[in-house]
Amino acid sequence: MGFTQRSGRELKVWDLRDTSAPVYSETIDQAAGVIMPFYDIDSSVLYLCGKGDGNIRYYEYTTEEKALYSIGMFQTTISCKGMCVVPKRAVDVGNNETARLLKITRDGVTPLSFIVPRKSDTFQEDLFPDCAAAVPAHTADEWVGGSSLDPVTMSLDPADSGNGADASTKTKFQVRGIAQVKAELKEALERIKHLESKLTEAGVTY
Repeated sequence: MGFTQRSGRELKVWDLRDTSAPVYSETIDQAAGVIMPFYDIDSSVLYLCGKGDGNIRYYEYTTEEKALYSIGMFQTTISCKGMCVVPKRAVDVGNNETARLLKITRDGVTPLSFIVPRKSDTFQEDLFPDCAAAVPAHTADEWVGGSSLDPVTMSLDPADSGNGADASTKTKFQVRGIAQVKAELKEALERIKHLESKLTEAGVTY
């Protein structure tokens, strides 16, 4: 994303193996706001959100032709101050929600859902391939050492309970009550007070 010499907002697609020239280029409009691109690798859809804009453009990318095709535009009069995308594992597959963007405005944060209408109420495999799971593919030390593994994926099919990552690596969440949280906080404060007294006895300022 960038601007032309005539201050037009421009979109270009590059092949990192050959950056001598873009494989695709398109001038979008003459607005001044910086465009924030968000690419959904699962559906090959690119969302373009301009800072200060009320509209969101979305394109489909084809690897065969290496081109982008406009498939629609979300229009509103409320300008955008910022935008982010909710992880694919959090979308509502029951309503065929393929993407959810969080739009920051002057008055707060507004969720925007992008839904593909279907008559069938069964799980749509073509819309929801396995997506990246909340499980690291390798450790930080492995990555620094040159490891380059594919992301761990998970199924979005409710029949699979969202399973795709190895069961031994899943994070288990435990709900705690208010009383338990208060007890843990009291214990932590007492521990902090004890450590502060030790620092004072040692003449350490903090």
